[in-house]
Amino acid sequence: MGPIWWTLVSVLASTAVEECAAVAKLQMVQHEGTYSKTMSFRFNQTTEHVLVFPTSQSMYPYRISAWSSDALVESPVLLVVRQEREVLSWQIPFVVDTSTRDGVVHFHNTSRTLCHNNMLQITKSKSFTRKLSIPLSQNFIVALSTSSMVNVEVSVIVEEERNFYLTENKKYSIAVSPSETKYYYYKFLDRRSTTAVVEITSDDDVCLTVSIQDSFCPVFDLDKDITYEGKYQTINRKGGMSIRSKEYPDGFFLVFVAKADNYECSQKHSLLPRGHKNSNIIAANRTSIVNFSIVKGINGKDYGVASLVTLCAIGAFYVFAIVMVFAFTRWGTLRSYLKSKSRDITDTLEGDADFVVEPGITAEDKKQLLTNNKLTVNLLARAPTKDRRRSYNYLWHILSIAIFYSIPVVQLVTTYQRVVNRTGDQDMCYYNFLCANPAWGVSDFNHIFSNVGYVFMGILFLCVVLYRHAKIPNNCTGIPTHYGVFYAMGIALTIEGLLSACYHICPSQSNYQFDTSFMYVMAVLCMIKLYQNRHPDVNATAYATFTVLGMAIFLAMVGILNSTLSVWIVFVVIYSVLCVYISFKIYFVSFVFDGFKQLKKTFTSSDNKVEAIAPIKKSRFFLLIVANLINYAMLITGLCLYNSGVTDFGTFLLGLLMGNSVLYAVFYTSMKLVHGERICVEAIIYGVLGMAAWATSAVFFLDNATLWTVTPAESRQWNQECIVMNFYDKHDVWHLLSAPALYLTFMFLLCLDDDLVDKKRENITVF
Repeated sequence: MGPIWWTLVSVLASTAVEECAAVAKLQMVQHEGTYSKTMSFRFNQTTEHVLVFPTSQSMYPYRISAWSSDALVESPVLLVVRQEREVLSWQIPFVVDTSTRDGVVHFHNTSRTLCHNNMLQITKSKSFTRKLSIPLSQNFIVALSTSSMVNVEVSVIVEEERNFYLTENKKYSIAVSPSETKYYYYKFLDRRSTTAVVEITSDDDVCLTVSIQDSFCPVFDLDKDITYEGKYQTINRKGGMSIRSKEYPDGFFLVFVAKADNYECSQKHSLLPRGHKNSNIIAANRTSIVNFSIVKGINGKDYGVASLVTLCAIGAFYVFAIVMVFAFTRWGTLRSYLKSKSRDITDTLEGDADFVVEPGITAEDKKQLLTNNKLTVNLLARAPTKDRRRSYNYLWHILSIAIFYSIPVVQLVTTYQRVVNRTGDQDMCYYNFLCANPAWGVSDFNHIFSNVGYVFMGILFLCVVLYRHAKIPNNCTGIPTHYGVFYAMGIALTIEGLLSACYHICPSQSNYQFDTSFMYVMAVLCMIKLYQNRHPDVNATAYATFTVLGMAIFLAMVGILNSTLSVWIVFVVIYSVLCVYISFKIYFVSFVFDGFKQLKKTFTSSDNKVEAIAPIKKSRFFLLIVANLINYAMLITGLCLYNSGVTDFGTFLLGLLMGNSVLYAVFYTSMKLVHGERICVEAIIYGVLGMAAWATSAVFFLDNATLWTVTPAESRQWNQECIVMNFYDKHDVWHLLSAPALYLTFMFLLCLDDDLVDKKRENITVF
């Protein structure tokens, strides 16, 4: 054996001797632990203190608190708790990672709750009370050690967690920090109650994670592992969770963990961050005072009663609406007209079977339309068969779009719901957690079911249009009634209910357009129908209309995903160009090229240039100027509201479209009165009832219970409790009231020109 080997052996031998000497120097000092008494120790790496606590028969678990101001991160104090079935350990100072790169926060005060040795027997006990009849025992040993070469002082106290077992309708107040996490246990005692709601509030902005975990040990009560089990969500000032008894038949743990910073509750963590809403990421004090209580939720009977009452209310409205339709048909404005006309139906839903060649608009007709200051409907209703066929294109287009749009929507939101159920991540969906009643695998059944009104109102409107179509076929008098657009409006209302229900399966920043797309469609169809009444030959085709709608939805998507200044500039430019183009289309009765050509000819041949460029149709020109000013006012208002954080791009765009549809309806109704036409009693009744329904529903719509433009934790600050039958919240009431409001609005448009049904078209003014 050479000298190198002898050197290596000697080094290894000396190392082993040193390690044995170090082990020999380590002294294990055993102490008898005392409950509810502070025990202090001063020691270094040569000593390990072992606290052996006597067997306890208490039904309450114990909480160990340990603190030290001397311990350093480089040589921490290690605290190990050995129980019968598990080992719990942590260090002092307690190190928690922050959201910044390589950032950590140190805490010198720590405390943890030990899971009860007999937790399984406690949860399985059928007679769960404060005094259990089953035998209980808890045994544990606490070991303290450190690698510090200098003495450090550590204090330890072990106490019962007296508030560990939660009861209903009792308010609790606790202090939580990243190093002093807490959890409690709740069991469903009333078998008739199928749900429980945890209501949480806090007066500070410390970001918390709240978790619901099944009632078995160990409990994941640290920031790094709390998401491994059960359901969880981030909160700061308000939160809520609905728990079904069938998911946790033996009860559940309610776990509170404070985070080292506010990153996950701030706008910087949002998918769509908005700079003006940023909150402080790091706060000096990470201790949060949390107030919470558990209230009894609704049971299966309550679900059934609320659903049945809703369907009965819709049925009552059906009866009311059908009675109104038959009453107006028999005794209303159309009574004399229906008596004088043959009941032989020649115009049906399928349209005209035989193609009729109809004369188009000649060059002389265009000149008359461009120069005549007073136009009549007969000049723009030269091709009734073609116009009726074009109107049915709206029906077939919207049916096709609804099918191809809805299928991926249903697939996507169903996947979202399955992910939420499997992972327990309740930050994925923006529910009103204080009134989210789960059922049949969905987390928020009431917000889905409340959309049933849109579906039923859409079907009702389709039936009314079909009945009216059979009673009043198109003829040569009155406003040309193109039923295809009305059918499309009914389909849009029905699909809106289905898509809104899909959106509420998992409302979030990424699928808000599901809830609004067919609102855009309905707003545009209302404007199209009003314009079509007086301009049937030059009305926009279904192809052009849905192309523009597709562009609007695309812009809404871009604006939601990336609301930067450049996106807003592009939108303002496109919207301004569209307003100018539509204004020219309306002023020149759709013949924009011919109109400018005639204007150029007049300008070049006239000596008075000012008079040559003066508008021929002064009233129409003035009204278009007013409409454009109102549009720009809405645009500026929307930009200000967005900049203030009041609205978002999707809602802003929807507001523009709905504002224009309301503006056009008011203009159309006013112009009827100006031109000596009357508003029939049917339209007045439907209009008044519609405005009352809209005014009432708007009150509930404006009082938001969620806000998807912020983080999930910030959105929960808007959460509100149920207000109707402990089942519906204010947004549900908005659903239930806005559905009949839309039906009444559509009926108003359907009956608006009934006073002209037997009037010759050459006597009906175009405006």
